[in-house]
Amino acid sequence: MQRKEIAGVGIGKIVTGAIIIALALGVTVFYLFYTGRFGGGSKLKITSPARVGYEYSHLAADNNIVSDYLFGRTKKLIVGKGGDGILAATSYTIAGRLVTQEAESSGIYGLSDQALLLKCYVRGGDRASAVALKEEVVKRFRLPDGTYRAFVYADSAASGEEIVSVSASIDWLDAMMEYYISYGSDSDYKEIKTIVDNIFDGEGKIRTEKISVAKYSESLYVSLEDPSIIDADEEGSMEQLYGTITGDYDSAEVETNEIQEEIEGVLLSNINLRLIRDLENNGLIAQGAYEKALEAVKGGFAGAGYSFYAYATSGAMDCGDYIYSGESTGTIDIAQSIKTMRNLAEVGELDSSSYAEFKGLVMNDGRIYTEFVLMTGNYSGREAMGAYADGMMIAYYMGDTDLYDRLSDTLGKRVATKSTSPALYMVFREENDRYVFYARENLSTRLATL
Repeated sequence: MQRKEIAGVGIGKIVTGAIIIALALGVTVFYLFYTGRFGGGSKLKITSPARVGYEYSHLAADNNIVSDYLFGRTKKLIVGKGGDGILAATSYTIAGRLVTQEAESSGIYGLSDQALLLKCYVRGGDRASAVALKEEVVKRFRLPDGTYRAFVYADSAASGEEIVSVSASIDWLDAMMEYYISYGSDSDYKEIKTIVDNIFDGEGKIRTEKISVAKYSESLYVSLEDPSIIDADEEGSMEQLYGTITGDYDSAEVETNEIQEEIEGVLLSNINLRLIRDLENNGLIAQGAYEKALEAVKGGFAGAGYSFYAYATSGAMDCGDYIYSGESTGTIDIAQSIKTMRNLAEVGELDSSSYAEFKGLVMNDGRIYTEFVLMTGNYSGREAMGAYADGMMIAYYMGDTDLYDRLSDTLGKRVATKSTSPALYMVFREENDRYVFYARENLSTRLATL
């Protein structure tokens, strides 16, 4: 009798143990299938996402940029109140002093903003929010041919042109790569391949798109020299390549003759070198793509006393002419150049003279402006609010705490500090006597201080 009881207890324990083991194996297998690590999933190796760490985040905090608080408020206002609880609105305006100035959302969701938000979730280890956001973006932004809309509207009945932007698509692809290595499934891997095929051609070059450039309606440029006489191994001056303007640059005649034109080309800032290198290393684009991309970006360095990079190439990225601004003729687009500089700094290829010029601008003036005027050699235009986070990342990649601190100081003056403000610690713009908070500026600042 005693033997039977003992035997019974032993068998019971064995059965219970077997059930526990089976359940554990079942959960493990389910997880592997779910994340694509089993049964057809593909493993990707990518460059580790940049995490600036305590030294830099502490500098930012000393200048009113408290990263965790900023992100918490951004989720509450731009995702919760301004968005739909999952997607981020492009901007959110808090209530004004007058009763009639109610809080309002832009009602628009941008794909690039969702990409930044997805990166914030992944780097913060918020799996549930990352999965929900990724699925909502695929549902709302994806078109039947596998391309992605650049924008969708909070009001589903709102009619807007279906815009597909290479810039936004590259931003989303970059975020999806980060998402996949942490939480992705096999279906996500297939989606990444589809996005890659829509952005890159068979040689691994970014496909051209329609881009807006500024030009004169009448030829106000008179070339000093024939560009064809410049040897391939020589660096032509800006005047040799583009000529000089006849007459008074500031005259009304010049201004009225400036028009916008659409051409096929590639934005230099879209050539995300680190992403292209990762895609090539994982066999997702053709071998040699990274070297071609690097050559195309470096070829856009203005030189001849202008230490900035071009705005775009006309035509394909490896054979088109370089264009230096999309908004104003006779200028260099500084915000676009800084984004290109960030791409170069990330892979250790930023030109030292370009970095020195940028650092000098920030350390001396404290601000980043939108334009550099070729005729006068001065900076002008609006303050390039969207460029500060890119500048902070350039400083981080270059190991320059002084520059990072200076940029944090300037940006910190654009942070809400009133303790009763619903947007405390968020980056704002003042527009028409209202305080507006843009998703891109707040989310990119979060990533630059995380």
